[in-house]
Amino acid sequence: MICSDLTGSIDAQPDPVWPAILAGLWLTALPAVARFSRSPRRRPAALLLLSVSGAATLSGYGMRRSLDAATGIPDGSILAGHLLGVAGVAAVLELAAALTGAGAPTRRGLRAAQLLLAVGAFSLTALFVPVPRELDHPDFGCWQASSPLVVTYELLYQACLATGLAVAGSLVRPRVRTAGTRLHRGALRLIVGGCATGLAYVAVRCWYLLAHGFALPYPLSGPYLGTVPVLLLESALALFGSGLLIPAAYRSAVFLRRLVRYHRLRPLWALLDRAAPGHVLGRARSPLAEVLDVRGIERKLYRRTIEIRDAQWELAGYVSPAMADAAATGLRATRRPPGTDTRPATEAVLEAVLLELALRAKPAGLPCTGAPESAPWTGEADLDTEARALLTLRRLRDDPWVRGAAESVLPVLPTLPTTQGPV
Repeated sequence: MICSDLTGSIDAQPDPVWPAILAGLWLTALPAVARFSRSPRRRPAALLLLSVSGAATLSGYGMRRSLDAATGIPDGSILAGHLLGVAGVAAVLELAAALTGAGAPTRRGLRAAQLLLAVGAFSLTALFVPVPRELDHPDFGCWQASSPLVVTYELLYQACLATGLAVAGSLVRPRVRTAGTRLHRGALRLIVGGCATGLAYVAVRCWYLLAHGFALPYPLSGPYLGTVPVLLLESALALFGSGLLIPAAYRSAVFLRRLVRYHRLRPLWALLDRAAPGHVLGRARSPLAEVLDVRGIERKLYRRTIEIRDAQWELAGYVSPAMADAAATGLRATRRPPGTDTRPATEAVLEAVLLELALRAKPAGLPCTGAPESAPWTGEADLDTEARALLTLRRLRDDPWVRGAAESVLPVLPTLPTTQGPV
């Protein structure tokens, strides 16, 4: 328990679970900081993680007592925690500006707010020196609560928090209705809610500091004395964390979806590589090597879709216009068996039939007509939509009904293996 908390106690003993929590926090934060620090756009996130982790570490009462005893500076851990808090607020402003795409005028206001935070951090350090402090009386906020220096110091720290919250809210609020996706709009709403809840915490905290320091009336008493401020602070942190994690979770979901599609396209990609060699750039790696290497998945998925489309375009030349017309006529005259999927569009089904024809025509020695423009094309400009279309093509090409439609056009050609593989 922290003595400066509203429900704290000077005789509180450290929680034995706290070191395990801190170890987990740092083991999670340090790899993320190392990854974020390599990108200029993500360095504010690295600074925020370091600040939050450091402030959380110093919030433990036992940790603060140990640090003060080791350094010989009474309550030096309190100052360090407050400075880390101010640095975290400055990082939040940078993240808010990045999330909202702030322009030059907004950036100037942001720099002014960060300058105020720097002045506030310097003032906290200057006020900390004359504050009465003793090693055997930790947490000057408890036993020197009526000192004007202590009240000024703590109000100044709350003012730094309020400045950061107000500026972050003003940056994010105009973008709540204009953000690109509903997901990002929801994330921005959570951040605005966190700013409002944090300002409510600052107001309650300042009220308590003035009431406790100068014997003024304070509306909260009993269990509400510490519960309300703690709930406000934890709610603000939860809203902030959720708002910042939603975009990260969305990017993780996109990454996983592309990773799965990349591996699911391998059977079709390998089949077309054998049928039309020369379109795969570089040496094909083993499936195990691809599973273990998850770097640059967007680039690799884009490359795989291009290689599949290039091979498909070459093979389309082996399907003559007469064969394409016969396949289209057969599809219009044939009904799919009961219980089969009828949702795919006619163009996608025809594309699968023509691909099957091309895969049969080339090894059978039929000439290349050089007229691939006669084949339907379901390609999309968006990478995810294109990958989804190719997965539909793979699934339709493995459909026995599609194979039967191809055999009705060229019944004497050999049957090729399916592209079924591990998903």
